[in-house]
Amino acid sequence: MSKIDLNALRLNLDQIKDIVTAPMSFEANLKTATRIYFPYRIKINRLRAIATKAIAATDNGTVQGANSTGDSTGGLLTFTASAAIDTEATAVTPTTNNYVEAGSYYKLTSAKATSGGSCLVTIEYEKA
Repeated sequence: MSKIDLNALRLNLDQIKDIVTAPMSFEANLKTATRIYFPYRIKINRLRAIATKAIAATDNGTVQGANSTGDSTGGLLTFTASAAIDTEATAVTPTTNNYVEAGSYYKLTSAKATSGGSCLVTIEYEKA
């Protein structure tokens, strides 16, 4: 019987990079401030989004990223008015309020003056 070297198989938890996704809406009564909780301290590296329902033609739709202390500078995703389904918002890199403490959350807040549309947001993060 051969031996397995557990040290060779051990995952270095200090180097974990991962993603989490969250559906967001620009529809009336469905706009939210969605909190995504993390069990360990993390750093948000990038936010991406894709339209899952066309954005209404009247005005732009935005999703703002924030940690528990406030909005992330550089953390605003924007869909232009009339963006078609499968349109990607320009990816952004938050530079402030981009760390989340263990047991706390990163918040995504959708906003649009006139209703219409939805998207899927991807948060790229690493253990910090």
